[in-house]
This record gives sequence, C-alpha cells and structure tokens, in this order.
Amino acid sequence: MTIIPRDAAPYPSPARAWTTVLVLFLTAVLAYTDRQVLSLLVDPIKAELGIDDTGMSLLLGTAFAVIYGIAGIPLGILADRRSRRNLILAGVAIWSLGTLGCAVAPSFGWLFAARIVVGLGEAVLSPAAISLISDSFAPNRRGTAVGVYFTGIAIGVGGSIMIGGAVLDIVGRGLFAGTSLADWSPWRQVLLAIGAPSLLWALALLVVREPVRRDDVVADGPDAVAAPTGLWTGIAPVFLIVAVASMVDNAVGAWAPSLLIRQFGVDPATVGVQLGLLLVLGYGGGMLAGGMLADRFAQWRGARGKIELCGLAAIATLPAAMLINSASLSAVMTAIPVYFALSAVVTASGLSAILDATPNRRRGRAMAISFFLNVAIGAGIGPTLVALAGQHVFGAGAGLGPAISLTVIASYLLATLALLPAIRARRP
Repeated sequence: MTIIPRDAAPYPSPARAWTTVLVLFLTAVLAYTDRQVLSLLVDPIKAELGIDDTGMSLLLGTAFAVIYGIAGIPLGILADRRSRRNLILAGVAIWSLGTLGCAVAPSFGWLFAARIVVGLGEAVLSPAAISLISDSFAPNRRGTAVGVYFTGIAIGVGGSIMIGGAVLDIVGRGLFAGTSLADWSPWRQVLLAIGAPSLLWALALLVVREPVRRDDVVADGPDAVAAPTGLWTGIAPVFLIVAVASMVDNAVGAWAPSLLIRQFGVDPATVGVQLGLLLVLGYGGGMLAGGMLADRFAQWRGARGKIELCGLAAIATLPAAMLINSASLSAVMTAIPVYFALSAVVTASGLSAILDATPNRRRGRAMAISFFLNVAIGAGIGPTLVALAGQHVFGAGAGLGPAISLTVIASYLLATLALLPAIRARRP
C-alpha cells in the first residue's frame, strides 16, 4: 500500500471520477435488490418450505446481518490495504452466488446459509466504495460525490422492490417458459433471474480504476477537524439514532409488501412496482433534502443544529407510523414513503453530524462503526421486532399494521430521548 501527500499527484479526471461514482451507485442498487427481493417472496417461500413469520424474519434480517456486521470492520481495514476495486468485484460475485444459492434452497437451513453468503459479499461494498470515492475527488468536491453514493443506497431501498416486482411480473408472463426451469416455483425463478445478471455485473467493475491513495490528514488549516471535548458523550447517541433509523427502515421495508398483499389483496408484482417507485422518490428525496437541511440548520443553530434536525425528523415520523396501521389502502401507500422520507432525513443529518464531530484521521473508523451498528441493530433486529410484536403483543388476527406502527413509534421515541444528551453537549 502506497500513500502519498494529497497534492503530490493530480486527482482523476472528472469523467473518470464520476464514472466510478456511477458504477458504484448502480452496484449499490444491485446489492439492495439481491438483499431485499426476499421481502416480496415471503408468502410463497413460507408455503413451500414450511417457515413461519419469525423464521422468515431471521432470513430477511438476522442471517444477512450477523455476517455483514461481523465482517464489515475487518473488510473495511482490508480495503485500506488492498485494491478496493478488486474487493468490490469479489464481493459482487460472492453475493450473486449467494442469491443463486437461495434460488435452489431445499430447506430453511440452506436458505439461511445462502443469505449468510449474500451478507458476506455485500459487507465489503460501502467501506471500499467510500474509500475509492474519497481518493477520486478533492476535499472540496468529495462531499457531493459521497452524497450521491449514499443517495444511490437510499434509492436502492425502493428500487430493489421495484426491480423485484418487475422481475416477478416478467416471470409470471413466462420468462422461463419452454425451458427446463419452467417447472420451478415462481419465487425460485425470480431469485435466479436476479442473481445471474448480478453475477455478470462484476465485469462492469473492470472499468473502475484504482485511484492513488492519499494522506488527507491535515493538522492545521481549513481542512482540519477538531474532536469536541467529550466526543463520545456528545456524539455516541447520534450513532444510536442512526442505527435505530436503520432498524426501523429494515422493519418497515421487510414487512410493508406483505402488509399490502395480505391486508389489501394487492398483487405482489403491483406492490413491487408501485411501492418501489414511491420509496425511490421518498427515501432518495429525503436523503438529498436531509443533507441540504443539515447544512441550513448548522448555519442557523451552530454545532448542535444537525443533531437537533435529527431529533425533529425522528419525531416527525410518528404520525406517518400511525397511518401505516390505517384501514385505507391509499393512506398506507402515502404513509410508507412519507415515513421513509423523514427517516432518510434522520440518517443524512445524523451521519453528517458524526463526520463533523470526528477528526479526519478517524472518519473511516467512525463510518465503519456506524455501518456495523446500522446492520447489527438495523437489519438484525428490525424485521424480527415486527414479527414478535405481531405474535406476542397483538396476535396473529390483528395483521401486520399494528406491529409495524408499534415498532416505529416505540423505537423512535426511545432513540429521541437518548439523543437529548448529545443536543445539550453541543454548543451553538
């Protein structure tokens, strides 16, 4: 590994740098498609393999999250020492094979193991991608580039459902008719139709060139960032609320399709396309708006502004959470993207506050810790909380709406209370 002073060599040309961002943006969308498509296939998988809602929640969250969380930090360290492009390429191949493994799974145990493989492959993506982008752009342009990548992740949440719904519709129209795969269950055909092209996408990463690694730590000057006194007292609750946002996002994202299918009888393919489009607009727009609002709040309220915005956005999610339990389809279809838009503001302002409060030389570590918490708490716990609330608080006859609403409201209320010390610790 060679690290040079940041001004010793020119940065990649804008065309090459933005090509890197575009490829990584699309890779993130593919990653979320492979990760989230299972949420559209819950009921047919349950019926064929005899899995209950709690078991499905383990497949949707825990199986993926455990390895993702455990492997994320060491893979982030590896990305600081090896070719990041090649690590991402290997990751794409691994998670694609994991998706194909899900397609042929004969049992819960096999499906659980295949989901672990998906999590292992995807764990390398964001640490390596952010490192690549950081070395492709000068500091005064880097924030925009990293923001575009994070917006791609946000769009991937909704885009994955939309893509999955479109593939489900194509499979239903006879994608594999006349082949030896025609007798496969539709859910298996969907996973095959998504996993195979994703494997081929690894070749697209060959257009990405590894940029020169740069020593971007500045002791003095305009790029220096000083850690505030009592850093962990002031910023640790922000790590928590960002992780809670991830937890609730995973809970809503995992069960919202099943809510619409079970309670309102909406066709799964229609759910995928319509809900996916709404989430692209809601979550993607919320992420962009959250970044801009965070800057405005910082100008208005000083150092505490971004944390205050984070708390306000968390409280604003509560009315939308209540509407998710509505008996009206139109109300639920409105509430879900509104919730995701507000939750994206929580995430964008929270991550921005973490970066502001962390010295330059520790930002990579801070992001690795945040990603670990987001997955360990978010994907690992979120979907299971809804299943447990549905089974043990409301009962099976109540449907998914009350369980989803309770999970959102209780989680965000507790996280907002925990955020109060961080707001008091920051001075305007």
